[in-house]
Amino acid sequence: MSRVLITGGLGFIGSHLARAMVGVGRYDVVLCDYVINEGLIKDIRNRVEVVRCDVSNPYDVYEIFKKYRPDAVVHLAALLSANAETNPHIGFRVNFEGSWNVYEAARIFDTKTIVYPSSIAAYGAGLEGKEVVDEEIYTLPKTLYGVSKQFNEMLGMWYYWRYGVNFIALRLASVIGPGRKDGGASAYTTLIIQKAAQGEPYEIPVEEDVRIPIVYIKDVTDLIIHILENPSKAKSRIYNVQGPYPSPTARELADTVKSIVPSAQLMFKPNPTITNIVKTWPRDLSMDRIKNELGWAPKYGDLKALIQDFINEVRKHPDIFTI
Repeated sequence: MSRVLITGGLGFIGSHLARAMVGVGRYDVVLCDYVINEGLIKDIRNRVEVVRCDVSNPYDVYEIFKKYRPDAVVHLAALLSANAETNPHIGFRVNFEGSWNVYEAARIFDTKTIVYPSSIAAYGAGLEGKEVVDEEIYTLPKTLYGVSKQFNEMLGMWYYWRYGVNFIALRLASVIGPGRKDGGASAYTTLIIQKAAQGEPYEIPVEEDVRIPIVYIKDVTDLIIHILENPSKAKSRIYNVQGPYPSPTARELADTVKSIVPSAQLMFKPNPTITNIVKTWPRDLSMDRIKNELGWAPKYGDLKALIQDFINEVRKHPDIFTI
């Protein structure tokens, strides 16, 4: 079995990825995280290994790589956008120094592949008037989180050029799915659906016409596993990842949720800080590169089908996904 280390493994994306890998049955999964909260993996706890790790501490990181010798690492550990803006000193240690430590440990201990889930936050400002952006467009992130994503992409490519580490970055649209908590500027794209599924009111913190790309968590985990099982297919180092196209506005998201859950209590109460952050991001991402090179396309490209599956998962597993 191939051993995969997932940093930030007890978080939203990490826990869903671990569950998908366990389901495949071909992976020995090791989850490392700074805070050991196993609520999102309670259904698979006896099928994965969990270890505490501070990625900003090189000793912690090297000891884990030395002990487990992973074949691949999916580097998810990060302080998200809103929190990184509020606590930039911690954001720098985790998002910048932490990535350096993980990449260097991967080199030292001969980890073959690094998958780095980047973000549309890496694009930043200057995209006004551009409806669709590709991976080659000039990036000018305006948040510390976005700057860290851009930095870590470039650092990973340096490890690829200098040492031959198979580094692949995924510029993810806003990832939506059961169990995602607040803390990132794009979290509203999940919470609109999550709160409706739980029968709770939710104040949407952006203007109705705000539009950012989204992708369903099940598509993200499917893609990462696809890359791990076909590492030689990647001819590029950076790939855009988006689900429904074109991306929905916040109003369209809310209206689609209400078409499935008529009792949903969704109100718009724009937060200028969050609105200003998400307005620097692109509206849609070109998927030509990932389709042509990796032969991959999202299974949840239909917005209503995505939302219906999301709601079904929350109601089917309230003990895991209720937030």
